[in-house]
Amino acid sequence: MRNYDYHPATYDGRLTFFQPNDGGYATMAPVSRVTGRMDGINEHGLTMGYNFMHRKKPGDGFVCYMIGRLILETCRDVDEAVTLLKAIPHRSSFSYILLDKKGITQIVEVTPRDINIREHHYCTNHFEVLTHENRKVLTDSKERMQAMTAQVNSGLTAKQAFTAMNNTTAGIFSDKYSSWSGTIHTSCYFPKQLTAWIALGGDAEPVVLDFGKWLQGVPLPVTEITGQIDTELTFASE
Repeated sequence: MRNYDYHPATYDGRLTFFQPNDGGYATMAPVSRVTGRMDGINEHGLTMGYNFMHRKKPGDGFVCYMIGRLILETCRDVDEAVTLLKAIPHRSSFSYILLDKKGITQIVEVTPRDINIREHHYCTNHFEVLTHENRKVLTDSKERMQAMTAQVNSGLTAKQAFTAMNNTTAGIFSDKYSSWSGTIHTSCYFPKQLTAWIALGGDAEPVVLDFGKWLQGVPLPVTEITGQIDTELTFASE
């Protein structure tokens, strides 16, 4: 489960169900920059999301949204995804959050210079291990982490956890769109069931999508997802 926080002008506004015919695994994922993926699930139940850390000291390597697609289209489980993240060069600093059908969760902290793998279930926009790589001002990120720690635990149902992430007054959802950090969508993936929930904007009921049935050839029941974003900024798709 994750909130995608960024600037509306960068948001493609497309959710793709894609099965390559030249190799690679089928995926269901929101699109980023036409060819990339910002989070998602593949046919083996591997799910992926990433959190931005900072732009300082970039290196020569792959950008986050292409790394997201590589993970989903080439990896069956968390172990394979971690191996990929260790092997490829990285342009910028991100945390990649991974979950598979076996229930294994890993957070991979990555910079162009270093990588660390830790077992945890959630993170925000600062590193917990590679702390020397963090931005100097982490107030918003740490406040969201405190809000998550207070509300998200193993006893929550999926719906309760989704509400905690999507509720505009719960301290995790962000409305700072002009600062490139406003929540555009909330998504939740279920690796064992091959299903997903997604909502645009806050305080919303998620749309339920069955990726598993789509893989079996069942047509999608919806062709458009709508929502309300509290901003006057223009989206890329407008």
